[in-house]
Amino acid sequence: MKKIVFPTDFSEASEKALQVVKYLANKSTATIHLFHTYNIPATMYAHVETVIPPQLLDDIRISAENQTSALKSKLEEEGFDVETTVEMGTITDEIISFTKNNACDLLVMGTTGDHNLVNKLIGSNASSVLMRVEVPVLLVPKDAVFDGIFSIVYLDELKEDDTSVLHKLFALSDEIGAHNVTLLNVNTGFFFEPINEHLMIQLNRAFGEEKIKLDTVDGADVKEGIDHYLEEKQVDLVVMSTHKKTILERLFMQSNTKLMAMQTKVPLLVYHKE
Repeated sequence: MKKIVFPTDFSEASEKALQVVKYLANKSTATIHLFHTYNIPATMYAHVETVIPPQLLDDIRISAENQTSALKSKLEEEGFDVETTVEMGTITDEIISFTKNNACDLLVMGTTGDHNLVNKLIGSNASSVLMRVEVPVLLVPKDAVFDGIFSIVYLDELKEDDTSVLHKLFALSDEIGAHNVTLLNVNTGFFFEPINEHLMIQLNRAFGEEKIKLDTVDGADVKEGIDHYLEEKQVDLVVMSTHKKTILERLFMQSNTKLMAMQTKVPLLVYHKE
């Protein structure tokens, strides 16, 4: 991992996410790219006849640049390699544009403990960011209890060949020294299907039997199963992928991915299957 993009609004939620960013950067020696966007206050353009003074625009821009520069200096004093981008615009659109046009390996975003993931940092389009960017996205709840990443759970139905996603996950786990990776299958009765034995043979051949650790949990739905599992087990990171007709899409349709990332207090990493 060479570059971690960290969108920040300098809020409490961002501070929690920054702990994770620093941990990952320390483990991987990746560059931290601070990404901050600013907007003109809505009250300033509530009326079409309002003319925004150029000096005000400059003041807002300078304030944004100064805050970003101050955080950059602080991180550099701690030994991190830091880059910055400050843009005027909406955070969702600017993130999608930036990750499309710049080489980066991971996008880390903080989330609040509100009734859903809607907050100042990522707006109302968290699912849009997750599904539209091409890089992995790590969501860090503001109330997450974070002491490092040692135990990882990969949540999937394991009906398809997940080799491409698992290659990325195992590469990350090796890089940061998190060797306890479990593939979790949720038994919801209606949706549950036994794991394909042929697929398991493929996975064992690709990664070795010592890496492929399986577990199953029961639940009325996927979210309940995950919640039960996380209550019983020590898990530092939940991982999913965005390929079609998988658990993640069902969770999105039920708005449960947002609730899970908020309620479980466990960071959620989403990979995009090629």
